[in-house]
Amino acid sequence: MLSFISLFFWVVFGLAVLRYAVFFLSNRRAGDLTAIREGTGPLLFPVLRGVLTAVLADAVVLVSSLFLLLPEDEPPAPGLPVIMVHGLYHNRTAWRIMKRRLKKAGFTNLHTYQYNSFSRDFEPAVHGLLRKMDLVLAGRPEAKAILIGHSLGGLVSRCAAGNPRYRDRIAALITLGSPHKGSDLAWLGPNRMARDLLPGGHIARAVDRMPDPDCPRLGLYTLTDDYVFPLSMLRTGRPGWQEATCPPMAHVWMLYSRQVTKKVIHFLKEKVPAQAAQ
Repeated sequence: MLSFISLFFWVVFGLAVLRYAVFFLSNRRAGDLTAIREGTGPLLFPVLRGVLTAVLADAVVLVSSLFLLLPEDEPPAPGLPVIMVHGLYHNRTAWRIMKRRLKKAGFTNLHTYQYNSFSRDFEPAVHGLLRKMDLVLAGRPEAKAILIGHSLGGLVSRCAAGNPRYRDRIAALITLGSPHKGSDLAWLGPNRMARDLLPGGHIARAVDRMPDPDCPRLGLYTLTDDYVFPLSMLRTGRPGWQEATCPPMAHVWMLYSRQVTKKVIHFLKEKVPAQAAQ
């Protein structure tokens, strides 16, 4: 057991260091390091925090994935539906911690959408989210839903929210660390879905073609993202979006960070107070 833990630590630590090396190269080439330092100060400690939270995040992912063995439990609940969409190579257990915190804040009508990012393309993921929204909002033609997407899940959410059937049925749209314009790390992607995330690639073009829904929109990201870089890829570049940064941390740790969840809850209660949970 100890040997497994040791091996796990060194593998995820080494991969985190490698990603941050590429992070530096990508942002330096794009001229974004100055903007990052303006937000974080000297980069040594923010990047060390990024490496640490990357290792912790991988440990949480490993443990929480065991809950896939349990059936999905989404009992009917009052309040505005919140549909959460995971990122590349993740699953519905990504949201276990944030769901618990949202529930404590009064948001009880919580749903997760799981899609296959290992062997499927982007469009089936979007169509699957539309079907999930059909189920969640069934029988209530005037009802709306909140969409929260992490990483690639934010792009899936944007495309579903921009669909003509649902543009007027989105109460709020939140993306966490989403590669709105792609990511240089996609060059190392092992499958089509990952490589389609290249800057200017298929997914970036699909998102760019899609209109935004008429609702409050928040794009939240960290300046030390170890999966999405250079920095400019994390910004939508569109009017009508509120874009904000969270403290330095790793990309996946955004799912588990209390600071991130607090920002999400504050945004929802401020922007959709009449419909948000009390």
